[in-house]
Amino acid sequence: MNRIHLILLIHAHQPVGNFDHVFEHVYQQSYLPFLDCLERHPRVRVGLHYSGPLLEWLDARHPDYLDRVARAAESGQVEIVGGGFYEPILISIPRHDQIEQISRMREWLAKRIGKSPSGAWLAERVWEPQLPDALHAAGVEYTLLDDVHFLSAGFQPDQLHGYYFAEEQGKTVKVLPGLKAMRYMVPFRQVEETIGFLRGAADQTPGGMVAMGDDMEKFGGWPGTHDHCYRDGWLDRFFAAVEENGNWMLPTPPVEYTESHPPSGRADLPAASYTEMMEWVLPTGARKKLHEIEGEFVSREDVQRFLRGGVWRGFMSKYDEVNLLHKKALHVSRELTAKQKKKTGTKGTELSARARTHLLRAQCNDAYWHGVFGGLYSPHLRTE
Repeated sequence: MNRIHLILLIHAHQPVGNFDHVFEHVYQQSYLPFLDCLERHPRVRVGLHYSGPLLEWLDARHPDYLDRVARAAESGQVEIVGGGFYEPILISIPRHDQIEQISRMREWLAKRIGKSPSGAWLAERVWEPQLPDALHAAGVEYTLLDDVHFLSAGFQPDQLHGYYFAEEQGKTVKVLPGLKAMRYMVPFRQVEETIGFLRGAADQTPGGMVAMGDDMEKFGGWPGTHDHCYRDGWLDRFFAAVEENGNWMLPTPPVEYTESHPPSGRADLPAASYTEMMEWVLPTGARKKLHEIEGEFVSREDVQRFLRGGVWRGFMSKYDEVNLLHKKALHVSRELTAKQKKKTGTKGTELSARARTHLLRAQCNDAYWHGVFGGLYSPHLRTE
């Protein structure tokens, strides 16, 4: 029987400045029941990423939760995944800040969870071709991107069942393609349909992988999903089906797959994010036109793969407020970098360290763009 590796990378995030009651609500509706469910299915092995603002809140309010995550990581059921600690859009901040954000996350996780991550979650999967240089310098071995990154570069769908190397100036990082089809099926379609999709992938590319990277909040935190996933039991049924089909579907943490399988080749990928983000960034008129064209070719998958919107940087053109926030943060970064080069004594060093933390917190991505949630329209996020 043909086998396939199932790579699930689940991401949990709350932004700097979000209300405490929101943290608690999503914890009760999503983060806690998800971990409860995962523990009931020990043969389901996944990668988990928690952003720094959420980790700090969990450590202060629900430290027992992180103790459980640490035990799951020690047992091998969970691979803990790193990234920028305060969840910045990496391409929008200076290189030394990129490296510090990733290093802070690695050090925090090593101290609190007991594991030093190999991979990094990219906030909003925003990618630009120069990123491998900084990721390599920060010790990142792999990251996950959406399949649209690969398809728009000319890859065929049947080439998305392995990982690739991306390179910049001789520095490389492994990139895994996360399938949009899986993002849309899990947890919104019948479990049997999802298993059938995976069965087809196993027959098409024996020994390959199917990867999905998506938000933990969709398992309970999004409207209607708590009842669907937990009261009605979708997530338990899905995890049980994964275990029951373990003779051909192998749930595998990302680093375990990349370290035990060779790359499928090289990937030179364009600046991109997930499909929805590249639509949201467009001016309203252009976005409407894109939707018209997509509707015209709704049955042409061969055409759809080449239809895409703008790049994340476009939010700085679309919203003057985003550009102003961004340039303030760049100014502060330059000033702090210059001051840190001067010896200012113990007190000055402590103040500088506090200032660096404030700067890195100010790079949290949510107030710098707008999708279907508040984003930059939320004054409490901008203010913080």
